[in-house]
Amino acid sequence: ALASEFVKMGIEIEIKDDCMKITGGQIKGAQVSSHGDHRIAMAEAVAALGGTGEIMIDNPDCVAKSYPDFFEDMRKAGAKVSE
Repeated sequence: ALASEFVKMGIEIEIKDDCMKITGGQIKGAQVSSHGDHRIAMAEAVAALGGTGEIMIDNPDCVAKSYPDFFEDMRKAGAKVSE
C-alpha cells in the first residue's frame, strides 16, 4: 500500500521480495491514502517534507494509535501542517 501511495507522489520505488528500493525522484503534490494505517500516514507526511506542492493525506487521524502528537510535533519542527 505504501509503495502505491509513494508512486502517486512521484517517488520512484521498486519492491522485490521483502525489500523496498527508493531511487528518488521529485516528490510532488498528490492526494494519497493512509489506508487507515498510522505507519503509512506518518511515512507519507515525512516524505511530503521534501516535496513541492500540497500532499493531502486521507484519514490522517489514524496516527493517534501510536503517536497522537505527531502532526503537532511536525508543526513545532517547522512543517506546514493544516487540517
